[in-house]
Amino acid sequence: MTRVATDPTVVAYDDETGRLTVEAATAGDADEPLASGTVGVRLADAAGAESASAALDVDVSLSAVDAGLDDSDHGAVDVTVAVENRSTEPIRLQAIDVLDGATPFGPTDRAFVHGYQSWTPTATLRLDESFPEEKPADRPQMVDLAAPRDATTSHAVTALSGDPGRLALGFLEHDAYLTRFDLRADSERNGTSLTAVCPLDGVELAPGDRRESATLRIDAGRPVSDALTDLADAVGDRMDARVPESVPTGWCSWYHYFTDVTADDVRENAADLDDWGVDVDLVQIDDGYETAFGDWRTLAAGFDSMAELRADVEAAGYDPGLWLAPFYVQADSRLADEHPEWLVTEGGDPVDAGARHGPMYALDVTHPEVAAWLAETFETVVGEWGFEYLKLDFLYAAALPGDRHADVTRAEAYRRGLETVRDAVGDAFVLGCGAPGFPSVGLVDAMRVGPDTAPYWRRQGDSASQPAHENAVRNVLNRQFCHRRLWVNDPDCQLVRWTTELTAAERESFAALVALTGGSNFLSDAVSEIDEAGRRLFERTLPPVEDGRVDDFGARELPERVVCERDADGAVAVAAFNWSDESRRVRVDPAEYVDIDAGGDGLAWEAFAPADDARRLHAGPVEREIDPHGCLLVHCAPSTSDPRPVLVGAEHLANAAAQVTAVDWTDGTLSVSVDADEPTTLFASAPGTWRTDETCGDAALVELTAAPGPNEFEFPR
Repeated sequence: MTRVATDPTVVAYDDETGRLTVEAATAGDADEPLASGTVGVRLADAAGAESASAALDVDVSLSAVDAGLDDSDHGAVDVTVAVENRSTEPIRLQAIDVLDGATPFGPTDRAFVHGYQSWTPTATLRLDESFPEEKPADRPQMVDLAAPRDATTSHAVTALSGDPGRLALGFLEHDAYLTRFDLRADSERNGTSLTAVCPLDGVELAPGDRRESATLRIDAGRPVSDALTDLADAVGDRMDARVPESVPTGWCSWYHYFTDVTADDVRENAADLDDWGVDVDLVQIDDGYETAFGDWRTLAAGFDSMAELRADVEAAGYDPGLWLAPFYVQADSRLADEHPEWLVTEGGDPVDAGARHGPMYALDVTHPEVAAWLAETFETVVGEWGFEYLKLDFLYAAALPGDRHADVTRAEAYRRGLETVRDAVGDAFVLGCGAPGFPSVGLVDAMRVGPDTAPYWRRQGDSASQPAHENAVRNVLNRQFCHRRLWVNDPDCQLVRWTTELTAAERESFAALVALTGGSNFLSDAVSEIDEAGRRLFERTLPPVEDGRVDDFGARELPERVVCERDADGAVAVAAFNWSDESRRVRVDPAEYVDIDAGGDGLAWEAFAPADDARRLHAGPVEREIDPHGCLLVHCAPSTSDPRPVLVGAEHLANAAAQVTAVDWTDGTLSVSVDADEPTTLFASAPGTWRTDETCGDAALVELTAAPGPNEFEFPR
C-alpha cells in the first residue's frame, strides 16, 4: 500500500488490488472517500485479452505537490500510471484508466464540464443535468466521437462540489492523449461513477516497450476557481504555453460578409477604420477568399493577389491577418480529388468531418506528403503573401477517429499537424479555433474559447455549441481560468452595429464581458454601418486589460459577476449580469470589492447609467432594474477616513485598469499616471468643499481628462 497525505488531499494505492482511493483529510482524520476505484488498462482487441492483460506490467506512482495559489499551504497529489509489455508479441491498447470507480457526489451536486473543443459547451451543471443532444450531422464537429454516449464527458479537467465536499481533477500533459473524465450520475444510489481516461486509440505497444499515462492531479477541498486556475498554471508550465504580452485587436470580415467577402470589401473597411481613427491593430480576412477548403492557394472571384491585398492593408496602417482551416477538406476540392490517400479513413472511405460546404473530410496530418503540403501552404501564406496573424479554424478534424498513415494516438496526430504548421510559420501569431484546447497548448498564441457569436441571442432548438450570443457568453465566462495560463483567450467578435437582432443591453453586456476579461478584441461589422453609439461602445473597451476574474465561477451555468481590478489604487470594475429572459433588479455593493477599512461605504459610478443620472456618484450600494441579458456595470473605489477627492471611475468599461498605472494624493493634488496613446477620461469624487472647475451634473463628481504620462489635478478648497 502506497499512501500520500498532503493537507488536505490524501491518496492511497493498493498494488495488490489495483485500487486507488481519494480522501479529504480534516483535522488529521479522513472523511468518506471522495473517489475510489481501480487503475487499469483496456485492450483494443478482445481476442486473447486475458493473456495479453497478464503480460502487461502496471506501475502506479504517487507524489505530493504544493498546489497553493498563495502563501497558504495546500497540497495535491499527482498520479502517473506506466504500462510495460513483457510479452514477445505486440499488444494494442485502447486506454489507460487512471481511476475507474465511484464518488459520493449525487445527482443534485455539481460538476464542472469542460468541452471537447472551442465550440463545445463548457459550464458547471448539476450532475443530473446535461447540455442538449447534438444533432447527428454536428457530432463530428462538436463532440469527441470516441467518448461514451451514455456519460457526461469533461475533457482535460473536471471539478465536483456539493455535500460530500470538493474535488478537482485534471491531467497535466496533453501531447499524447485526448484525456477525459466520464461521469454517470446514479439517482438510485445517490452517487456518480467516474472514469479518468487516457485514450490510446488502439496504438500498438511493442514487446519490451513502456508507455506512461498523462499525470493526473488530484486536488481536494479547494473552491473550483482556485483549483482549476492552479491546474491551468501547471499545464502551462508542463507544455511551455505561449502567452503573448498583449492581445490582438482589430476587425474581421466574417460576421457581416461571411463567404461573400471580396478584396475590395476588405480595402473599404480598412479605409473606414482609418477614417474613424479607432485604435486597433489588425484587419483579418476570413472565409471566402479561397475556392474550396483544401485549395487554399487557389483564389475565388473577387481576389486577384493576396500579396497585393496584404500590402494594401498594411499601407492603410493595419497588420494583415488571414483565416484558414488547414486540416478540414471539402469533398469537391482539388486536393480531395487528387489525393484521397491524404485523408483520414474508416473501412477505406473518408471519415465524415461534419458538414460545411457539402461533405467534408479530415486531413491525415501524419502522412509525410501531407506534412510537406502543409509546410508549402504556410510558407506561401507567410513567406510569399506576408500574413503573420493566422486564424486556424476547424482544427478538430486532425483528431477525428479513423485510420492514419502512422500508428499514433489521435492527440499525437493532432499535435504533429499543428507542430508542422508552427515550424512553417515561425513566430507568426496563431489563433486556434474549433480546436481541442489543452492539446493545443504551446503551439497557439490565442484560443477561441466558445462557439461563434451571432447577430442574435439564441435560436430555439439549437444546441449549446451552435452560433449564438448566449452560447459564446457561456464559454467565455467558464473558460476564463485558461486566459494567460494556456494562451490568451479569444471571446469572438463584438457586434455593435444597430442592424442586428441584438438589443442594446445584449451589445453592452458582451462589450463589458470582453473589456473586463482581457481577451482578444475584434469588431466584425461593416464599419460604415456602425452608428455613433456603436462606435463609442467599442472604443470604451480599448485598450485591452491584462486579466479579469469571474467571481461566481463554479456556482452556476452562467456566472453573473466579473471583476477587473485596477492595481494602481485598488479600484475595480464590477459587471453584474442579468442572463435571465426577464428584467431583474441587480445590486452591486462596493464594500464587497474594495477596501473600506478606513471608513465610509465605498464609492461607485455607473458606466452604463441611464442618461438622466449618468453623472451620479453613489456612496454605498447601487441597485437598478436591468433588462434581459443586460449588465449593471459599476466602477468602485475605496473610501477614505478623511474625505478627500478619490479616483472612482473611467470612460473605459474596465475602469481604465490597464491605463492608470499610478495614483497619489498629496496636499490637494491628485496625481495620476496614464499609460496610453490618447487622452483618457476619468471620474473623481469631490466631497465636502473640495472643488475644481470640472464638476459634472453631480457637484460631487469631477470629470478629468488625463493625458498620456503623468498628470496633476489640483483641488482647492
